[in-house]
Amino acid sequence: MRSVVLVIPGQLNARTGGFIYDRRIVEGLRQRGWLVDVLELDASFPFPTLTSLKEAARALAGIRARTIAIVDSLALGAMPDVIAREASRLRIVALVHLPLSADASFDRETAARFEDAERRALSAAALVIITGSATMRLIARYG
Repeated sequence: MRSVVLVIPGQLNARTGGFIYDRRIVEGLRQRGWLVDVLELDASFPFPTLTSLKEAARALAGIRARTIAIVDSLALGAMPDVIAREASRLRIVALVHLPLSADASFDRETAARFEDAERRALSAAALVIITGSATMRLIARYG
């Protein structure tokens, strides 16, 4: 049986578009015979506390080697060093709903930091899932 771990910031049952999308991924993969585990990180992402970041790193390190880990972009871009480190053991798949750097509520400095972090995290990913054409246009500049 094929298996995958979906890594999300917060609880899967949250009522937002991104989490609804994530739940559909879980349901769809399970219907196709996949074993799907959900790793719920602290909801402080994309601005994790130091404790939350350490807990996320420990949780990812605890995933069995060579497992596919689909990482939601709210977490992915907030922990590029963890993603880069784990990419040598796990098959990291980035799930990008919207690049963090494109969030209009962030000032330029924060957006620039996220763009750098997202670029590093995405370069470590084996695959990238983009949820729509608008997101594809935004992320195209990441290479």
